[in-house]
Parts: sequence; structure tokens; C-alpha cells
Amino acid sequence: MLNTAGLSLDQAPPIRVPFSFFLAAPFFVFLAGALLLWQGESALLTRWSPSALALTHLIALGFLTQVMLGALFQMLPVLIGARVPGANWIAPLVQGCLILGTLALAVGLQWGGAVWLSLGGGALAIGLAAFMGAAGIALVHGRGALRTLQAMRLALFGLLMTLLLGAMLVAGLLGAPISGLTAWVDLHLGWALLGWVGMLILGVGYQVVPMFHVTPAYPAWLARPAAWVILGGLLLATAATLMGWGGLAVWGFGSAVGVLAVFALVTLDRQRQRERPRIDVTLLYWWSAMLSALLAAVVWLSGGRAELVGVLVLIGVGLGLPSGILFKIMPFLSWFHLQHRQVAARRFDVRLPHMQAFIPERWARVQFGLHLSALLALTLATIWPETVWLTPLGALMMMSAAALLSWLQLGCYRRHLQIGRRFLTSCAR
Repeated sequence: MLNTAGLSLDQAPPIRVPFSFFLAAPFFVFLAGALLLWQGESALLTRWSPSALALTHLIALGFLTQVMLGALFQMLPVLIGARVPGANWIAPLVQGCLILGTLALAVGLQWGGAVWLSLGGGALAIGLAAFMGAAGIALVHGRGALRTLQAMRLALFGLLMTLLLGAMLVAGLLGAPISGLTAWVDLHLGWALLGWVGMLILGVGYQVVPMFHVTPAYPAWLARPAAWVILGGLLLATAATLMGWGGLAVWGFGSAVGVLAVFALVTLDRQRQRERPRIDVTLLYWWSAMLSALLAAVVWLSGGRAELVGVLVLIGVGLGLPSGILFKIMPFLSWFHLQHRQVAARRFDVRLPHMQAFIPERWARVQFGLHLSALLALTLATIWPETVWLTPLGALMMMSAAALLSWLQLGCYRRHLQIGRRFLTSCAR
């Protein structure tokens, strides 16, 4: 049973708003897998290769950010009780710019071309700025759980910094003089993974882990300072990069990485204390994502290969955690919106299915197995690059996982529409 205490469910936007983002996201994973299959081991040989850069942005923007933005259009009203203004028309604008910008940027990074880079950077700037403006208004008026609200506000600032640094790097690719380009790329990556994604995982985790798995709340000694320590570390890294002090920047990144590693450990401990003994696919995804984050932190802190860290973070966390959340949030939203419609129409003769009926658990576990196979193959490919068959195997597993995820999502949405039509038929009698 879900623990939904503290949710403002009456503030939820139409289901098409988050679902449009969710349904589009697997396409970019399939595209990233196809690029990886085509480029082979060169994509994992160095983080600076054109294919590695294109692959990173297809996953980070096309899938991860796509799911996160769709979830935020839903979660901001539900978790903090403040509706995103103009969500019905802002969401399509944001998504259109995100899709166009991601595809154009990936083309520009893979094959070059000022037109593609300019189009990608411009579209992403418009779309993300529109989202930040609307979400910022909602966060100003938010009244939900303090720690979640705090982390979400700081995550939005992290997204702003990521966008500004990304725009500066695109300008550098177009010919603008930038000294110490490598350090600025690292700072862009730090704000994206730690300030935007990491901060949002904190805010969402504080709510969805206790809610979906009925666990104890996160301890105050972690929840109270965590977001501020991450912010402080990233601001220190930013100042150090401006001054050209690379060693000090590493300390700033390290403090943020340390906080997220502690969060991963506490999350695993909280889930160990869950009241529901059942192990569902979302829990499996949380476990694999938190373990990937911990392993990535160990590899980075020990000076291991950046490509291995990238696979663990992008595939293990960036693909894994959103996929697991989708398997829980899409059935929940389908059930909730139908229940809201049932109560409003007072048509209790139309029976609603259980949440588990929207996405079959058996097929969700198959999808998790494909994801885990891709993660394992690509992790081993970065450790033993001479084993040439590992990269195409991982790419095929990644594409298969994306295709199955898309099929299961469409099935969930079809079932929601079918039951919705029954309400219309019932009301017409």
C-alpha cells in the first residue's frame, strides 16, 4: 500500500502533460544504442570522441532530462502544492524545443557544423528557459515538505548553471576563444550531474522512497545539510575554475560526490527497512542505480577511467533510475486520474484495475534484465576495451531495453484510455 500522506493530488495537471515526455524518452535511448552499435568501441575509447559526446547528450537530454521534466510538471503541483502556470501550453513548447535541440546538438557533436550546433544550443536554451521560468514561479509559491522544496529549488539553479555553461561551450565550439576548455567541460558536467540531476534525486527521493516502498523517512542529519553541501562544493569548484585552480575544483566536486554517496547508502538502508517485503522492479532499479552511483564515486575518487565513471553514471543511474520510477509513476498516475474521474462522475459501477495491472510485472522484470545486461556489458567494455564484442552486445541490449520500455509504456497508456472510454459510455446511459 502506498503512503500518500502530504500529497496535494487535486493539483495534478492533465495526464497527457507528463505522459508526452515519458512516451518520447525511450526513442533517444534506442537512438543512442544505434549510435553506439555503429561507432563500436571508439565511442567508449575516450570521453572526448565525437560519438561519446553525442551519446552522452542523447541520454542526458533526450532520456534523463525528458523524464525529469515530465515528472516535474506532475510532481511540483502534487508534492509542493503549487501548479505550474500555463502547463498545458508550456509543456509542448518545452518538449518540442528539447527534442529538436537534443537531435540537432547530437548531430553537431557527431559530425560538426555550425548550423546544427547553433540550432541545438538555441532550441535547448529556449525550451529549458521556458521550463525554468514556469517551474520557478511554482517553486516560489510552494508549500510542501521543506527539504524536498529546498532541493528542487537548488536543482533548478543547477539546471540554470548547466545551461549557461553549455551555451558557453557551444560558443567555444563555434570559434569563441575559451581558455582551459577541459576544466570548463568538467564544470559543466559537474553542475549537470551533481547540481541538476543529483539535487533532484535528493528532492524526489525524500518523497517517493518512503511513499512507494513504505520506508522510514530520511534522517534529518542527512536531509537538512545535503543540498547545501552539494551547492557549496559546486560553487567552490566554479570559483576555482575561474581562478585556474584545478586542484581546488576537485575538492569542490569531491564534497558533492561524497554527499550523494552517503545518500545512496542511506537509501539502501531505508529500503532494507521497508514495511513491504515484496521486491518489485522499481526497487530493483533503485538498488542497481544506488550501487552504480557508489561504484562510480569509488572509481572517480580513486582516479579510475573517466569512461567507466561515465558508463556507471549515465547507464546505471541516468537510464536505470528514471526507468524504475516510470514503472511506478505511470501506473500510479493512470490509476489516480481514473479514480479522480470516477469520483467526479460518481460512476462507481466502472471498476478500476489495480495499479499492477497497467504494466505487467513479469515484462517489467524482463526489461530490467535487458538493462542490467547492457550495463554489465558496457562496464566490462570500458575495463577490457580489447574485447571488441562487448560494446555491440551492450548496444543491442540497450536498444532492446528501450524498445520493451516503450511497448510497456504504450500498453499502460492504452489501458488508461480504454477505461476512460468506459466512463464516457457509462455517463452517456
